[in-house]
Amino acid sequence: MDKTDHIEFLAEQLLPQFIPKDAAVTTLSFQFTIAPDATYRVSFVKKITRGKENWELVGYEVVD
Repeated sequence: MDKTDHIEFLAEQLLPQFIPKDAAVTTLSFQFTIAPDATYRVSFVKKITRGKENWELVGYEVVD
C-alpha cells in the first residue's frame, strides 16, 4: 500500500466520527496523525446518489 492509499484508507475509516449531524452541511475536513509525526488534513464533499448520502474524499494535505 503506497502512502496515498494509506492516507485515504485511514481517512475513510475515521470519517464516521466526523460526519455532521446537520444534513445541510456538504463539506467537512479533519486532521489525523500517523505516528511518529506526520499529520494530515483531509477534505470530503457530500454527494447525493439515488437519495443516499455519500462522502467522497476530495483531497489531503500535510499539516506542518
